[in-house]
Amino acid sequence: MIQARTRWSASPKVLVLSIAAVVALACSPHPIEAPGVLPRIQLQVDGNPGPDTVIYRRSITRGGQDSIAGTRTVVRRVLAGPDGTPLLEIEQRFPAGGGEIVDTALAELRTLRAVAHRSHQPTRTMRFVFAGKDVEGTVASAGPTGDSVTAVHQAVGGPIFDSNVLDLVVAALPLRRQFTAELPFFIYERGGRVVMPVAVRDRADVTFSELGQRDVWIVTVGVPGAPATVWVDARTRAVLRVRYDISARGLSFTDERATTLVKKG
Repeated sequence: MIQARTRWSASPKVLVLSIAAVVALACSPHPIEAPGVLPRIQLQVDGNPGPDTVIYRRSITRGGQDSIAGTRTVVRRVLAGPDGTPLLEIEQRFPAGGGEIVDTALAELRTLRAVAHRSHQPTRTMRFVFAGKDVEGTVASAGPTGDSVTAVHQAVGGPIFDSNVLDLVVAALPLRRQFTAELPFFIYERGGRVVMPVAVRDRADVTFSELGQRDVWIVTVGVPGAPATVWVDARTRAVLRVRYDISARGLSFTDERATTLVKKG
């Protein structure tokens, strides 16, 4: 929700670490095993997801009126290092501000711990690397006289999830009735670490426009300024719908899965 291909340059003094560099570190002969984000909660993550592309149809509701706002495309692939540490890369493309945003997040596959992130937006480029208790990176803003580049250092206190893959994290939780948790997510614009309450609201049969009736978990997430609701297929753990309600702007936007669910096995 928070936000290659666009060129930009930075001062030599500015730290710029690419996702490719992080993968190289993860594949080094002597890797350091990083702890998971939730030591007391066992995530249910597909250990061998394979390449996957999912399209969501986006709609915006304002004043009780719905309008179509394009699509969000999510591409997932696993980057396997020779040390045996698999990394999950999630690229998302969606319309924004008269252009397109391309977000690419890199996470440790088994725990979904954030490793790196880059975001290319119409007027801004962001690059972050998550290392230990800190996040390092750059934010470059395009202007009429050229790009201005700001070095970023934010303390996050330890392993953290990337808010750009919030729905995937929710789908991997051990969902059950009355399940609640507080999860730390990274949001650069809010200073780094943001703890969000997560709760299962219901389990119900819900009809979706492309997928028909599905048995789903309905989960709420207390995203500051934009509380979210996530519909997770109870059998496959696929994210079928995500809605963000932005009261300050009097609108909500919803992404609903249009890609057919594929049976494995």
